[in-house]
Amino acid sequence: MCGISCSYRCPTHHNKRLLNRGPDHQNSVRIRDKFILTAYILYVQGHCKQPCHSENHHLLYNGQIFDYPQAFGSDTEYLLHLISDAGVLATAQQTSGPHSIIVYDEDKDKLWFWRDYFGRRSLLISQRVDGFLLSSVGDSGSDWVEVPSCGIFCFSNSELTCYPYDDRQEQCLQFGEKLDVTVVISSETLRSPISALNTNPDVSKSLDWESQSDDFIKLLFKSVQKRDACCSYPLRIDKDRISDYISRHCYCVSEVTCTVHQDWIPSNARVAVLFSGGIDCTVLAGLLHRSVPENEPIDLLNVSFGDVENTPDRLSAVASYDDLQRIAPNRVWNLIKVNVSREELSASRDRHITDLLFPHNTVLDDSIGCALWFAARGAGVCQHKPMLSSARLLFSGIGADELMGGYSRHRGAWQNGHGIEGVISEIQKDINRISERNLGRDNRVIGDHMRDSVAPFLDEEFVSFVNSLPIQYKVNFTLPRGQGEKIILRRVAEKLGLRSSSLLPKKAIQFGSKIAKLEGKKEKGGDVCQRLNKKKFRDNPE
Repeated sequence: MCGISCSYRCPTHHNKRLLNRGPDHQNSVRIRDKFILTAYILYVQGHCKQPCHSENHHLLYNGQIFDYPQAFGSDTEYLLHLISDAGVLATAQQTSGPHSIIVYDEDKDKLWFWRDYFGRRSLLISQRVDGFLLSSVGDSGSDWVEVPSCGIFCFSNSELTCYPYDDRQEQCLQFGEKLDVTVVISSETLRSPISALNTNPDVSKSLDWESQSDDFIKLLFKSVQKRDACCSYPLRIDKDRISDYISRHCYCVSEVTCTVHQDWIPSNARVAVLFSGGIDCTVLAGLLHRSVPENEPIDLLNVSFGDVENTPDRLSAVASYDDLQRIAPNRVWNLIKVNVSREELSASRDRHITDLLFPHNTVLDDSIGCALWFAARGAGVCQHKPMLSSARLLFSGIGADELMGGYSRHRGAWQNGHGIEGVISEIQKDINRISERNLGRDNRVIGDHMRDSVAPFLDEEFVSFVNSLPIQYKVNFTLPRGQGEKIILRRVAEKLGLRSSSLLPKKAIQFGSKIAKLEGKKEKGGDVCQRLNKKKFRDNPE
């Protein structure tokens, strides 16, 4: 993972948030007195300095290729080889996994940039007087726009062209409207990297639960295993690291000491799970146990606000933790309880989180972003002792609800008379818009802690399999909450011996962690969050 930026005819973007994303290596390259490419690298797999270049191409790469040939020293070197050999468009069509990419073709004087189909890595753009900036993170004091995951963009001769995915041309036009520039839509399109959703509403066919559940486990485990394999070692946690961490992310607030301890115990784990105790993250933890050597610990990061021991997410995390201990008694499971006070939440929002969320600025963005930021920080209590997670790689359950009808709006579509066709339509909408709603924001927030994140449910091969399943494997809303959603995933949880999580209903993180209640205000999730706007006003008081 890394922070990348590219400036065109304007000062480069040296944002401290970029440095937080990539502490292992930093470098800038000026090209033709008009482009400045900058990279801040966190090594997860392989060691390749960036920006890297071939005879004609300069590359900035924030992403992961999980199955690259070992003859190459890193996935970045392999990607540069593909671009130099086959060209940008052909390479983009065959590149899977999470990524945001910037490529300058010096021979043709073209700048290419894009994000993966699901938008799992952040990339923002901001116009300047005579040019523009591209960056992994921005700030709340400038007009940044997210680069949409709708295709591949090419800037040449002051013209911006999009080579769209065949199912996302409309988003390219909307991007141009946000920037107030004309985007030329190329007739040369890219194939979607996932199979189309099965839209057959016929629920009369017999089901083969055993076979489909086995295939589900096989493909999801494959997704988990290749992501685990890309992380070779944990973060270094020593006194110097702790002091540096405190200075960057932790401090005291009006005589209320936040979760900071000079005597923090490092967890010694390579990997961690963002752990609410719900079915998505618990199944990932169960499969991660099969991949990670048994002598290594696995961190479970659980965040709560206010009355921390009685939040729904804390109670479900403890129950699911007991399940994991029962099925894997020889594994060290570090359930790290991240407890956050109102004072620390307010101070951290102003000092860190608002800039990371931007350009997202709703009440829902604030709640989810703050909860994820504290969870990813990994500083809490484990077995009554202060512990700091040393995990370099965090596993997230994002995507399961979108793919398998886990949100209340899916049940609502069925209850409101739209039937199973309405449910299928809602799932299709969620798959289409996941990149613009969630993943860029989440990547900016989690990456601020010098950690990378992965989403196994959004592996292209796994998504194609789930999309191919008839709808009755996913939902049956004649059953109550906690049973009628994500049915095949509940079957899988039972197969893995995870009984507690298999019966838990969906609880959104803003409610499960009680961050919404801590604010004590009646707000709608889609409203502009005034707490974020106040910070912007203080920075720009005109």
